[in-house]
Order: sequence, then C-alpha cells, then structure tokens
Amino acid sequence: MVAPLWSNAAETAGIVARAGGSIVASAGLSNVIIAHSDNPDFISTLYRSGAWLVLDAVKLRGCFSL
Repeated sequence: MVAPLWSNAAETAGIVARAGGSIVASAGLSNVIIAHSDNPDFISTLYRSGAWLVLDAVKLRGCFSL
C-alpha cells in the first residue's frame, strides 16, 4: 500500500489500522507498507482510508526475483 508521499510511518500505519488490516512488513519507505486483511473489501477500505495506491505484494514478489 502506498500512502501520500509526505506521510510518515505512523500516518501510513494509521491508514492500515483504519482499514482494519494488519501490517506484514515495511517496504523501506515511510509511505509504503505491506499489509494484510481477510476482509474482501480491504482494498476499497484502504483507498477510503487514504491510500494512494494498492498493489498485490504476492504478484509483485515475482517482479523482483533475481
């Protein structure tokens, strides 16, 4: 999940919390976080909570394999 560029880690985590998800890992930038939820509406809830972009971390993992 990508939050607004100016978001700090606490603000980014707050988006996940408001959406009812849990943090899986940080992604090295304060506005990027890997999150999970079993809620089928999690993606739309993340957007309503302030996320700028939501990507599937499982599918992205293959893009970064060496």
